[in-house]
Amino acid sequence: MSKDNGIDRRKFVIGGGLAVAGSLAPWIRTAHAQAKAEHTMIFAHAFTQATEKYVVTGIDLFKQLAEKYGGGRLLVDVHEGGKLGGQNVLPQKVQQGGIHACQVSMQNFTPFSEAYNVLDFPYLFPTNDAFEKFLESPILSDSALATEPASKGLKVLGGMWANAGYRVLCVSKKMQREVHMPADLKGLKVRVTASKVEQQAFALTPGSPVSVNWAETYQAMQQGTVDALNVGLGPLTSMRIHETIGTATRVNMSFNAHVTVVGKQWFDALPAPIRQAIERAAAESWAYQKSEQRKANDLMWAEWKAAGIKIVDLKPDEHAKWAAAIGHTRPEWKESKERYGAALYDRIAALARSA
Repeated sequence: MSKDNGIDRRKFVIGGGLAVAGSLAPWIRTAHAQAKAEHTMIFAHAFTQATEKYVVTGIDLFKQLAEKYGGGRLLVDVHEGGKLGGQNVLPQKVQQGGIHACQVSMQNFTPFSEAYNVLDFPYLFPTNDAFEKFLESPILSDSALATEPASKGLKVLGGMWANAGYRVLCVSKKMQREVHMPADLKGLKVRVTASKVEQQAFALTPGSPVSVNWAETYQAMQQGTVDALNVGLGPLTSMRIHETIGTATRVNMSFNAHVTVVGKQWFDALPAPIRQAIERAAAESWAYQKSEQRKANDLMWAEWKAAGIKIVDLKPDEHAKWAAAIGHTRPEWKESKERYGAALYDRIAALARSA
């Protein structure tokens, strides 16, 4: 073997070793932190770093702050991309102690706390500011929105919300239809979540609500299994589902927001300084989430328009007709209010009106 080949080989071996060491560096740092930290918080969610520019979770900042305020005694071990399960099962894993925290949509949290159905009543919050005022109110900590999850071993982490804003009513390219009024949904199959409130809302329109798993939504829109959906701007863009959309109507009827929960037994057993570090980090991540999500939404609306999606903004009289047709004051919602909490509904509605 020539000298040059020997040098090349040594370079390859050394270079390869550095490459491997580089790829192991994050794991080594995590292992070192785990060895040093007294407490580890396993935090799971469904989004990824690639989608953070569309759906701002605030989790990365929370991790940094919680570890900082924990003084090196706490490690927040984040598992993204649904690696530990989908949103419909993550709260159950928190209950069972398999993980310590998760962030899931309000709708996906309703099987674990029915009170959260109240937040889905159509046109309950007249503006995004009204909704954010509610998220910052004492109602979240001194009502069934806190006590009901707690009775099931789940603590709602105050301030740790990811509000993606109003859901957007979108119709597939194949249908070539703009939606201005509820009557425009006639003959359309509308994809809905497992939320009973959302299902009831679209049952009040001429459209046909169809329950479709989130992971199957892109294909369903492509193939015509569903013709329309009502989802947040961020999730639609991050999953590229907007590629199937022809028109998007800002009906502003309900929100796409994510709540963060931790295992109550695990949290209560932590030393007071660690609990305080977690709660402080959660509260401080909220301002960041709000600011960055607004910027992300502006960029996405521009991206949608550039992609040829027709954006429909309703006129005041059209909004009024939507509210009259499916809004939270209709008599059809009485039974749901009684089931999910009439007093809670009244309290939230009063706050929303005053915002």
